[in-house]
Amino acid sequence: MMREDQAAGEFRGAPAPEPPEATEENIPATVLVYRDGHQMEIQNYAILGNTLWVFSEQRTRQVPLADLDLAATRRLNEDCGIDFVPPAQ
Repeated sequence: MMREDQAAGEFRGAPAPEPPEATEENIPATVLVYRDGHQMEIQNYAILGNTLWVFSEQRTRQVPLADLDLAATRRLNEDCGIDFVPPAQ
């Protein structure tokens, strides 16, 4: 009888659990290291050409890659288990 209900699409078992939503709280932050030494934590970014775009709910910001110490940024994030792969220069 259960098989017949399943075949008919009438089985009403427990709903499948929904996967947890990816929120900024559970995404590890990427740390940018600028050439002058200051740092900025970011969550969501894209690298297009020579510009790193930082996306947030409040605004979108452009950071020229030339302003960053890319080697230090890569090392710092690598030490935290985060992949930061800048484009080949």
